[in-house]
Amino acid sequence: MSHKYLICLCFLLPSAVFGQVYRPDQTVAVMKDQQLLDFPWAGGINSGQFSTMDVDQDGQEDLIVFERTSGKINVFINENGQYRYATEYNDRFPEGLRNWMLLRDFNGDGRKDIFASDPLGIRVYVNISDGTGLKWRLYHDRGAQSPLLTIGFSQNPLNLQMNASDIPSIADIDGDGDLDILNFRFSGTSSVEYHKNLSMERTGAIDSMQFERQTQRWGSFEQCLCEDIAFNNEDCPPISGRVKHQGGKALLTMDLDNDGDHEAILGEEGCTGLYLLNNSGDADDAVMTSVNLNFPNSTNPAVLFTFPAAYLEDVDFDGVKDLLVAPNVPANISNGVNFESSVWYYKNIATDENPDFQLVQRNFLQDQMLDFGENAVPAFFDYDDDGDPDMFVGSFLDISSGFHSTIKQYTNTGTSEAPSFELTDENFMQLSLGNFINLKPAFADIDNNGTQDLVFSATSLNSGGTSIFYMLNQSNSRLELQTDVRFLFTLGPSLSGENFRLTDINMDGNLDILIGRGTGKVEYYRSRGTLEAPDFVLEDDTFYGFDASVFTTNTSIDIADIDGDGNMDMITGDDNGSLNYYSDFLSHLDDPREAQPLLIQHTDEQEPFVMNLGTKLVPRVADIYSEDKPAIVVGTAQGGLTVLRNTGAVVRPVDLESVRIYPNPAISRDRVTVFSPTTLNAFVVSLNGQVVVDGLVLRGETENRLSIKGLANGMYLLVTNSGDGEFRSYRFIVDR
Repeated sequence: MSHKYLICLCFLLPSAVFGQVYRPDQTVAVMKDQQLLDFPWAGGINSGQFSTMDVDQDGQEDLIVFERTSGKINVFINENGQYRYATEYNDRFPEGLRNWMLLRDFNGDGRKDIFASDPLGIRVYVNISDGTGLKWRLYHDRGAQSPLLTIGFSQNPLNLQMNASDIPSIADIDGDGDLDILNFRFSGTSSVEYHKNLSMERTGAIDSMQFERQTQRWGSFEQCLCEDIAFNNEDCPPISGRVKHQGGKALLTMDLDNDGDHEAILGEEGCTGLYLLNNSGDADDAVMTSVNLNFPNSTNPAVLFTFPAAYLEDVDFDGVKDLLVAPNVPANISNGVNFESSVWYYKNIATDENPDFQLVQRNFLQDQMLDFGENAVPAFFDYDDDGDPDMFVGSFLDISSGFHSTIKQYTNTGTSEAPSFELTDENFMQLSLGNFINLKPAFADIDNNGTQDLVFSATSLNSGGTSIFYMLNQSNSRLELQTDVRFLFTLGPSLSGENFRLTDINMDGNLDILIGRGTGKVEYYRSRGTLEAPDFVLEDDTFYGFDASVFTTNTSIDIADIDGDGNMDMITGDDNGSLNYYSDFLSHLDDPREAQPLLIQHTDEQEPFVMNLGTKLVPRVADIYSEDKPAIVVGTAQGGLTVLRNTGAVVRPVDLESVRIYPNPAISRDRVTVFSPTTLNAFVVSLNGQVVVDGLVLRGETENRLSIKGLANGMYLLVTNSGDGEFRSYRFIVDR
């Protein structure tokens, strides 16, 4: 029987495309500085807003973090006084929350409700959980659709309007048991409006919200410029003849001296510190008379790069409320915010009545997760040739090395089926010396010699331009890079969210470039040069129909066989918070297929759904479980990583009676392992029936290493011959 005849029979096997469902996997261990991280795959925190509530309904308060930069909710469950990142609860909150979210119990039923930003003011969701899980309904005041209204100075209800970048104080200001609202004025001068809840006065109960504006100058002050406060109802001096329009404001009030009235803690966009205003009045008539510039204490005042906001919650489970401070910014302003260390935790070592806040750490929660600041981008390669992929992560900035980027290396210390990672190099190849920021790594065979090289895009601090660079691999089996960094292609003159993927689109044997732009476009550049003289020509500026769109900004692409059918699929991420894939996309370049969402399912009983994973998502397919359908590790703008494991995947069985090839697909590999129960002769054939590797001898009961460095991407058959004329074939996929 001829080799070619064997191939024809095997490749006629039908294949089917199924929707892909994934489960976030928090079980992959990560060690840093000899310590296991508690929740390494939580996805990072940049501009966290903090509240507590009983999420799992066990009678204990849990911690909820609303991420302003993405609208993502992160839930940390209180389990015996320790936090567990519980991604299965992240989707139990209403969709579409933006700008800010606070949890407060307005009706005294013991279940905290959601107060959130609305384009028309403040939106409220009532907690109607019944013991079977979190449930919400939108609050409607007097039958109107806008959830919170105030009578103001007329009898016609008006929206309680506030700036989207502000955070109000929602607390019992007058001590009558119901929740009042303080917020900076929507426009005009930077004074505070006091909206008194008249529920108790009118009904004797706190089961409703009946707000009436009492004053537009609560506390008799006006904030002028940061710590510059005008007291005694005086106006701020005009700037250039005009009243200064306020920026974003964050307001927290609490009774710091146990005298029955609230002091005010102010944070402002463009200002670095928190400013404490002391109240010399009472609960009914607040009068601010002085400002403390060293809050919460003079030893360690809360001084961030810009726009600090304060939150009062018991985060160490001792029954006393602590203070958390984090920047309330939608993005990194002037690249000056240290998003690796942006959550400051001040423990209250005294009482709620007379608090004493002392700084414990500046990276609360972040120290227990993989948090690289912002724009984390992972890549995988078997660095040490031990049969399992290691992890390399780039990011926008690495504050620890100065105003530069680098790559951090995490060695896979687990097995091919049970991964675990340990930080082994914080400055891989000393790339921090390259004067780069915005570094995004990948692995590809640049010189077409069958080995994987390091490729990365980065923005030069010297020129300001963003380009693709590479470092050649000198080893046939592991990663031994030449030290010189070589130029490949210019992505753009400045930062605009570029993401690249090297792949052979036209199947001519050369690596082309796909570029996802900040606008959402995907551009296809065809290679027509050489390694010594690289040359790429723009072939399609809206590849696969990806044009500029406000709905799919910062597009990122990976290419791999994620559904196990032997065809290459395209996986995309962007700012929408979810991933999409396009099955067998190379066969449909002229008639692009519609996107299919990658769905999430936490339990087998749950209906799969689209989950918000963050913004600027960068998916990277990684065969970290040695399964027939590989995992996807997602980098986020929030500086973290999330592991998604295919729920339909199965571990490639260990069959001691037959030949086994692993990893399969061989993603970013130069070798595969072939286990054979007996000694066999073998050869490898390609999709078109051509013998590409001949004369193999597989030793029995041995893990044989097979080099695939000379094979292009695609499906192959390993054909064995027992010597008595019996041929058997085994499919495997090469994907580099």
